[in-house]
Amino acid sequence: MAVHELAVRPETYAHFSARDRYRWLELRVGDTVYGHAAIAERGTVLELHLTLHCWGGTTLRRIREDLKWLKDEARRLGKTSIMGIRANGEEEFDPRLFKFARLCGFTETCIFQTATMPIA
Repeated sequence: MAVHELAVRPETYAHFSARDRYRWLELRVGDTVYGHAAIAERGTVLELHLTLHCWGGTTLRRIREDLKWLKDEARRLGKTSIMGIRANGEEEFDPRLFKFARLCGFTETCIFQTATMPIA
Protein backbone atom coordinates (compact mmCIF):
# COMPACT_ATOMS: atom_id res chain seq x y z
CA MET A 1 0.00 0.00 0.00
CA ALA A 2 1.32 3.45 -0.89
CA VAL A 3 -0.72 5.44 1.68
CA HIS A 4 1.06 6.14 4.96
CA GLU A 5 -0.46 8.21 7.76
CA LEU A 6 1.79 10.91 9.22
CA ALA A 7 1.82 12.09 12.84
CA VAL A 8 2.62 15.69 11.87
CA ARG A 9 1.42 18.03 9.13
CA PRO A 10 3.73 17.92 6.10
CA GLU A 11 5.26 21.16 4.82
CA THR A 12 3.03 20.85 1.76
CA TYR A 13 0.07 21.80 3.98
CA ALA A 14 1.78 24.33 6.25
CA HIS A 15 -0.89 26.88 5.25
CA PHE A 16 -3.71 24.70 6.64
CA SER A 17 -5.21 25.71 9.96
CA ALA A 18 -3.86 23.75 12.92
CA ARG A 19 -7.36 23.89 14.45
CA ASP A 20 -8.96 21.66 11.82
CA ARG A 21 -8.99 17.94 12.34
CA TYR A 22 -7.10 16.76 9.30
CA ARG A 23 -5.35 13.45 8.97
CA TRP A 24 -2.09 13.81 7.07
CA LEU A 25 -1.13 11.21 4.48
CA GLU A 26 2.05 10.56 2.55
CA LEU A 27 1.84 8.78 -0.79
CA ARG A 28 5.01 6.86 -1.56
CA VAL A 29 6.52 3.78 -3.07
CA GLY A 30 9.71 2.73 -1.35
CA ASP A 31 11.71 5.89 -0.70
CA THR A 32 9.94 7.90 -3.43
CA VAL A 33 7.26 10.31 -2.17
CA TYR A 34 4.95 11.19 -5.06
CA GLY A 35 2.31 13.09 -3.13
CA HIS A 36 0.65 14.19 0.09
CA ALA A 37 -2.99 14.29 1.10
CA ALA A 38 -5.08 15.75 3.88
CA ILE A 39 -8.44 14.23 4.76
CA ALA A 40 -11.13 15.36 7.18
CA GLU A 41 -14.62 14.22 8.08
CA ARG A 42 -17.30 16.77 7.13
CA GLY A 43 -20.77 15.42 7.84
CA THR A 44 -21.49 12.64 5.37
CA VAL A 45 -18.50 13.61 3.21
CA LEU A 46 -14.80 12.81 3.45
CA GLU A 47 -12.92 15.96 2.40
CA LEU A 48 -9.76 15.28 0.37
CA HIS A 49 -6.90 17.62 -0.47
CA LEU A 50 -4.33 16.05 -2.78
CA THR A 51 -0.96 17.44 -3.82
CA LEU A 52 1.16 15.50 -6.29
CA HIS A 53 4.90 16.03 -6.54
CA CYS A 54 5.20 14.32 -9.92
CA TRP A 55 2.88 13.54 -12.83
CA GLY A 56 2.60 10.82 -15.43
CA GLY A 57 1.10 7.43 -16.14
CA THR A 58 2.85 5.69 -13.25
CA THR A 59 1.62 8.31 -10.78
CA LEU A 60 -1.94 8.06 -12.13
CA ARG A 61 -1.88 4.27 -11.64
CA ARG A 62 -0.62 4.72 -8.08
CA ILE A 63 -3.26 7.34 -7.31
CA ARG A 64 -6.00 5.02 -8.53
CA GLU A 65 -4.77 2.40 -6.07
CA ASP A 66 -4.61 5.01 -3.32
CA LEU A 67 -8.20 6.01 -4.08
CA LYS A 68 -9.29 2.40 -3.51
CA TRP A 69 -7.80 2.68 -0.01
CA LEU A 70 -9.49 6.06 0.46
CA LYS A 71 -12.90 4.68 -0.59
CA ASP A 72 -12.52 1.85 1.91
CA GLU A 73 -11.60 4.37 4.61
CA ALA A 74 -14.60 6.56 3.74
CA ARG A 75 -16.90 3.52 3.96
CA ARG A 76 -15.35 2.54 7.31
CA LEU A 77 -16.11 6.04 8.60
CA GLY A 78 -19.71 5.86 7.34
CA LYS A 79 -19.29 8.52 4.63
CA THR A 80 -21.40 8.59 1.48
CA SER A 81 -18.89 10.37 -0.77
CA ILE A 82 -15.44 11.87 -1.11
CA MET A 83 -15.12 15.54 -2.06
CA GLY A 84 -11.81 16.48 -3.61
CA ILE A 85 -10.78 20.09 -3.07
CA ARG A 86 -7.87 21.92 -4.64
CA ALA A 87 -6.65 25.28 -3.41
CA ASN A 88 -4.37 27.38 -5.57
CA GLY A 89 -3.04 30.52 -3.93
CA GLU A 90 -1.48 31.77 -7.17
CA GLU A 91 -4.78 33.15 -8.52
CA GLU A 92 -4.81 30.89 -11.53
CA PHE A 93 -7.16 28.23 -12.83
CA ASP A 94 -5.66 24.80 -13.49
CA PRO A 95 -7.54 23.21 -16.41
CA ARG A 96 -5.85 19.84 -15.69
CA LEU A 97 -7.86 19.45 -12.48
CA PHE A 98 -11.13 18.43 -14.11
CA LYS A 99 -9.45 15.99 -16.50
CA PHE A 100 -7.51 14.46 -13.60
CA ALA A 101 -10.69 14.28 -11.50
CA ARG A 102 -12.57 12.46 -14.27
CA LEU A 103 -9.69 10.01 -14.81
CA CYS A 104 -9.85 9.17 -11.10
CA GLY A 105 -13.63 8.72 -10.98
CA PHE A 106 -14.76 12.07 -9.55
CA THR A 107 -17.94 13.66 -10.96
CA GLU A 108 -19.96 16.82 -10.35
CA THR A 109 -16.98 19.13 -10.70
CA CYS A 110 -17.37 22.85 -10.02
CA ILE A 111 -15.29 25.98 -9.53
CA PHE A 112 -15.17 27.31 -5.97
CA GLN A 113 -13.32 30.54 -5.29
CA THR A 114 -12.55 32.17 -1.95
CA ALA A 115 -10.90 35.28 -0.62
CA THR A 116 -9.49 35.91 2.85
CA MET A 117 -9.74 39.14 4.83
CA PRO A 118 -7.37 39.47 7.79
CA ILE A 119 -8.96 41.04 10.85
CA ALA A 120 -5.84 41.66 12.93
